[in-house]
Amino acid sequence: MIKLIATDMDGTWLNDQKDYDHALFAREFKEMQERNIEFVVASGNQHANLLTRFPGIEDKIYFVAENGALVAKGKQILHVDSLSDELYHTLLKIAAEYPYPVIVMGLVSAYVLSSNSSAYVQEMRKYVEHLEVVDSFNEVHDNIFKLSLNVPVNKMPQVLTELKQKYPEIGFVSGAADSIDMQTKGMNKAVGLKYLGQKLGIKPSEMIAFGDSGNDVGMLNYVGRSFATSTALKEAKRAADQIIGSCNESAVQKEILKLLNIN
Repeated sequence: MIKLIATDMDGTWLNDQKDYDHALFAREFKEMQERNIEFVVASGNQHANLLTRFPGIEDKIYFVAENGALVAKGKQILHVDSLSDELYHTLLKIAAEYPYPVIVMGLVSAYVLSSNSSAYVQEMRKYVEHLEVVDSFNEVHDNIFKLSLNVPVNKMPQVLTELKQKYPEIGFVSGAADSIDMQTKGMNKAVGLKYLGQKLGIKPSEMIAFGDSGNDVGMLNYVGRSFATSTALKEAKRAADQIIGSCNESAVQKEILKLLNIN
């Protein structure tokens, strides 16, 4: 029996225009509510940004944000697992070893440097609702969840492998084809789902999950049945039980219709 359905956002639920079929989702969400099936948005993204995706019903949805480091129901934050000051500054030093821009993700806001290009700053605004531009990350006083390096697509796998080899005590995953998330080792979306499962009395075998990137692997392995999109990274496809269509085809929503036996 399905009691919880979790989905990643970018590259999985959201299409290339950062939108989705609202009418189709309204049909299946109504069915989920009637059957007491929890809908969980599980993303590496900022909680405040995720809330904007589901206007009017956000208070009925659970959110596993920041790769599992923040769990909420609607706007109510239930659990936070932020970086220690020591790890935060270690990650800043690691990021400084590479010539790529970095975004720091915190509870209050996300942060980028004023030395970054305006194009990069504008691109990051597509993914975060609250973004501050600072002269130095030493100015930041917030609960920090992770740092994300923006790496060229053709170099990302090499840099990711290098980081894992150099710093085995730290968690590194591909947040997308062009980004690497750096945070507490072992922190992933499965941690957030485990917290929710314990809180709601739902077993992993009663959960379904959809994803497309390295930061979805833990979640895809954790649940009873998992799906990766056709455009997913290799590691996500390997972790998933089944490959479906792309986000631009509303593949996740269509698969949910099948799972719920909605005609």
